[in-house]
Amino acid sequence: MRILILSASTGGGHMRTSAAMKKYIEANRPDDVVRVVDALECIGHLYNKTVSEGYELMAKTVPKFYGTVYNFTNKDSKMTALTAKFQQSLAKKLLPLMVEFRPDVMIGVHAFCVEMASSLKRKYKMNIPLISLITDFAPHMLYVQKEVDAYVVSNQEMVEALEKFGVDRNTVQVSGIPIDPVFYNKQSRQELMKKMGLNPNLKTLLLMAGSFGVKDIFKIYRDIVETESDFQIIVVTGKNKRLFDTFDAMLDKTSDENDKLIENGGYENFDEEIAKEDNTITENRESNKVYAGHNGIKPTKLLYFVDNINEYMYIADLIVTKPGGLTVSEAIASTLPMAIFSAFPGQEEDNAIYLEKNNMAVRLPKKNSGRVVHDLLLNPERLDAMKAACQMNYRENSAGRVVELAEKLVEQYRQKEKENKLSAENEQQTQ
Repeated sequence: MRILILSASTGGGHMRTSAAMKKYIEANRPDDVVRVVDALECIGHLYNKTVSEGYELMAKTVPKFYGTVYNFTNKDSKMTALTAKFQQSLAKKLLPLMVEFRPDVMIGVHAFCVEMASSLKRKYKMNIPLISLITDFAPHMLYVQKEVDAYVVSNQEMVEALEKFGVDRNTVQVSGIPIDPVFYNKQSRQELMKKMGLNPNLKTLLLMAGSFGVKDIFKIYRDIVETESDFQIIVVTGKNKRLFDTFDAMLDKTSDENDKLIENGGYENFDEEIAKEDNTITENRESNKVYAGHNGIKPTKLLYFVDNINEYMYIADLIVTKPGGLTVSEAIASTLPMAIFSAFPGQEEDNAIYLEKNNMAVRLPKKNSGRVVHDLLLNPERLDAMKAACQMNYRENSAGRVVELAEKLVEQYRQKEKENKLSAENEQQTQ
């Protein structure tokens, strides 16, 4: 089976899902051929750059406007129709890829990709099954197209939501969002703690700093570490050298020095330019220090880019993060309760609502976020209930189920093609 995964680099999660799919297929189905294509980049570098950076810029700088656009395109409107026509006009640029790769099945891991693949099927009468894989916890209308043969979603509530968009519920499969298979490998927490140089007797908080606005992350960190409870904290900055260096310098200062720096707007100035990833640095940078605050010391393990985030999620008691679909799915697989801060209006807000409603996450307020974390870490019964909720929503081997679905659809298409061919031959003979 030749599998074409059409993805996009907007937001990051789509490509991570696609990579997880590819990793699973290559490890478990050696006879299959799989290719992941950034469809927006395939159309043109300038177009991809405009869409990807425009998404990030709008979400970070004018989130309310971004939410308005998101919600407006999530219903029948002139903007929705205009967006669809624009994507369809660009779809023909994917034709050379289709001719060269000759896929047996297409999997769209971004709404724009699903629109373009649907347009190709319709316009050029391509007899190829199409799967729409939705990487959030609530659907968006742009994922819904007549030419889609099946939808893959993360939870049962999305089945009813898609039905309201006119989708036949029998075409919806609740498989969960595919994540890297390493998240399914359970390890010894004690051994991991020892390897990481962490205290197994302390509660452990994981802070995914790279996903926040820079000004926000320093405020969250300070609110949390200035609480009275004893815990250790792991801060992951992602591929953001400046953020790592600033955090590292902050940990060298006394609490009073940081107070003065904050009063003078020292960390706020950092947020004047949008933080960029620095892919030129490949080593795993690490710093182990102690934050000496007004309410006691907090051991802090500061990390740059890590390729074993699954291990850090596995040993943590709580994660502070933004509710991106992939990070959330990884946390659920790790049975890790979440504390969510600053969800962007749109898909992140939808994800946050679902998580909070199903007791897998709490919201952090803009003020006194540390108090919420403090109270939660001191409430083992509440943490255990949240872990149990994650376990209930956990769906192992999501990628495997998506591939099984793809194989089933390919077989149905081939069988239908044989029947049509036989019917045409019989009709010819009768004439």
